[in-house]
Formats: sequence, structure tokens, C-alpha cells
Amino acid sequence: MKKVMHREMVGHLYHQDQRKAIRKAIKRHRRSNDKAAEAHDWGRLGTIDLNKGRYEKACKSYQRALKIMQQIDDEKGQFIVLYALATVDMKRGDYDSARNKYLEILERFQDTDALDDVASTWCGLGLVDTYQDKYDSARDSFQRALEIHQKTGDKANEISTRDNLALVQLGLNDYEAAHENIQKALEIAQKIGDKASEPAILQKLALTELRLGDHEAAYENFQRLLKLKQKTGDKVGEAATWQDMIEIDVSQERYESALEKLQKVLDIWLEVGNEAGEAEVRHHMGSIRLNLGDASSAQEDFQRSLSIWQTAGDEKCEAVAWHNLAAVDIDRDDFEAALEKNQKALDIEQRIGDKKGEATTWHNMAKIDLSRGEYEAGVEKLQKSLAINQEIGEVVGEAMNFAQLGIAAEKMGRDEEGLQLVALGISILVYINSLTARQLEPAADGIISQLDYTREQFDAMLQEAAEAYQQDRGQSLIDAAFGDA
Repeated sequence: MKKVMHREMVGHLYHQDQRKAIRKAIKRHRRSNDKAAEAHDWGRLGTIDLNKGRYEKACKSYQRALKIMQQIDDEKGQFIVLYALATVDMKRGDYDSARNKYLEILERFQDTDALDDVASTWCGLGLVDTYQDKYDSARDSFQRALEIHQKTGDKANEISTRDNLALVQLGLNDYEAAHENIQKALEIAQKIGDKASEPAILQKLALTELRLGDHEAAYENFQRLLKLKQKTGDKVGEAATWQDMIEIDVSQERYESALEKLQKVLDIWLEVGNEAGEAEVRHHMGSIRLNLGDASSAQEDFQRSLSIWQTAGDEKCEAVAWHNLAAVDIDRDDFEAALEKNQKALDIEQRIGDKKGEATTWHNMAKIDLSRGEYEAGVEKLQKSLAINQEIGEVVGEAMNFAQLGIAAEKMGRDEEGLQLVALGISILVYINSLTARQLEPAADGIISQLDYTREQFDAMLQEAAEAYQQDRGQSLIDAAFGDA
């Protein structure tokens, strides 16, 4: 600790001495009327303050530099200082002011021979628009920068610009274009030997392939990323990559493979003493084991997670553990014990204001009611859950609410209305490209079979459900199913 404090103090004194020296130099430049040198040193002062997070001081120094450069008609210097001022605005979150400065640079210096500087300005403009969710204009700006990088052969900056462009394209749901840019960035990084950038690009490539539904390609790239993490001894990165591969295993119902990988992650967290990571892994292991019918092992995992989270005082996660233990009780048909544990979770969530958790608990308690034939009570709880999910914008939870309401309607003898609600849940999940949609297919298939529907009829119902959602968030379908219940 003393050594750290000593280094910080030395750094602080160094910058103080540097500032004093620069200010003395500025006085000398004024006496000798050396405007260029004075402007340069004001810029140096601005950069010191910018790097130390003193944005107001940095802005004042840059403004003084800019004023002098305008007097002596130093266009290159004006470009640099305007760009620095835009950077200050970006650091302060004043994106409109930053945009104006980038636009001023492009207007005044578009004919400059310094193409790399112009490309940097287009990238800055693209970042401003990205931060403000203006993805169309951000895409155009990054595209302009990319054209310049390709013209000048600037491979290193082409990588970062393609990366930014891909991020924007993901925001526009243009997954194919994003995948193409990330793939190209990876090829360039490998060609020029940019080992530092390769892991992050590989991860983005795999995640984009997941968005495209190409799970095997994503899996292969995660495997490549895993080797890089293991080669460099990056334990945390290795664990994160195992987790990504586990998600694919679970989505493909390769549960044994997922458990093997979870054990590897658990071994890493136990080795480095990461109890929070251990609790999270045991939560996932327990969920899979319960799904495979091993309730006893699942209960042990959930109990260990509960103990860790209670010791850490993490009430939000403690509520999750109570959910998990309630699921074990349900598996054993001990509904009273399950309700008791869900109530413990609900009390915590309402106390700490965890809306998402509260919605989950109402949903879980509703499923218990439905399994016991208490349909009206179950529907009431599902509608409470739905109202919260719609309020907070939890789309996956909302979709699952609709599907469960559909299952409830089917149990109450309203097959067609029930299928419409299940169809709505599926259509929402398909729209957001969620892997969870597969979980609803068995419920839909069962009702389709009872109604003797063709696939074409169900596809038409999916479209009708989507239209109902656009009109009134699905309320008309709920009224049709339960309005007279």
C-alpha cells in the first residue's frame, strides 16, 4: 500500500512540476512573441489535464491554444486542438457539443492531405452517434472512415473501425453485415500479427454467429478462443469462454457436456478462491441436474449457492436460490414447501425493489397453482407477473407469461384461445431471436394436435397473435381467454 501511495505521489508531483515548467515556458514565449510555441504549450497543458480527468481546465487550455492558432493561421494546429476539445466533450458526455466540433473539423479540413486525421474524425462522429443510438448515421460515418483506411492501407485502424461498424450493424439487427466485418477484422489481425486484438474479435465473431443461429460455427470459434485463453494463462477469460460454450450446449440439450464444462469452470473458481463465481456455477449445475432428474445433487448445489449468497449479503441472489430450492420441492410434488420458499423469495424481492425477480416469483407461484388445479389463482398471478414484465421491458419474461397463460387456458378447456396465447409467446421470442422459443414448442405442438391444426393454420395464428400484440400488447387475447372466467 505504501509503495502504491508513493508512486501516486511521485506521479502527482511530476505533473505539478511539468505544469509549472510549461507555464514558465509560456511566459517566455509571450515575452519573445513566439505565438506558435505558446499555442503548442497551452495544448500540452490541456493534454495533461485531460489525461488526469480535469476536463474544465483542459478545455480552457485548449481554447487558449485554439485562439492563438487562429491568429497565426495554423490550420494543422487548429485541427488537432478542435479534435482534442471534441475528446473533452466526449469524456464529459456532452455528445451534441462533440458532434458539432467533429462536423466543424470535417467542414473546414475536408480537403486536407492528412487522410488519417479525417478518418479519425469520422470515427469520432460515429462514436457520438453510437452513444446516442443514432445507428444509421453512425454506420455511415464508420463506413467513410473505413474507406479512408482502405485507401491509405492503415490495417491497424481498419480493424478497430470494422469492429465499431459491426457493433452499429448489430444495433440495426443487420447480423450478416456485422458478421462480415468482424470476420474481415479477424483476417486482418491474423495477417498483420495483431495477437492482442485476436481474442476479442474471435469472441465477437462467435457471439454474432449465435445471433445468426449458427451454433456450430460459434462453438468452433469459442473453442479457438479457449485455446488462446489457456495459452496465455487467462483463467478468468478461460472461465468466461467455457460459459459461452455451456450456453450453446444447453440450448442444444447437450446437458452432460454442459455439466462437464461447468465442472471445469467450478475448478477454476475454487482454485482462485472466487466464491461468487462458485455460487453462480453451482446454480447452473443444479438447474441442469434437476432437469436430468437428479434432485438430490441439485439440492446440494442450490444449498451451497444459498449459503454463499447469504454470507455475502447478496439478497437478490439469495432470492434466486430460494427459487431454485422451490423447484426441487416441485419436482418432489411438495407444493407447500415450494410455495413457502417462493414466498421467501418474493418477500426479499419486494423489499429490495427487484421487479424482475418479483415477476419471476409470481410466474413460479402461478405454475404451482396450475399444477394443483387452482386455475383462477394461477391466472391472477400470471397477470401480475405480466404487468411487471411489460412495465420494465423484460421481453423474454413477458413471452413466457403469455405462453403460460395459454397453457392455463388450455387446461380450462379453451384450446383455441390457449394456442393463440402460446403462439404470441413464440412469436415474441422468434422476433428477438431468443433461443428460449424452443422451450415453448412442445406446449404448442400438444395444443395443435388437440385442435387438429395444420402447420399452415398455426403459422397464420402466429401472424394474428403478432398483430394483436402490436395493437394492445396482447390484452385482447387475454380477454378472449379469461374475460368471463
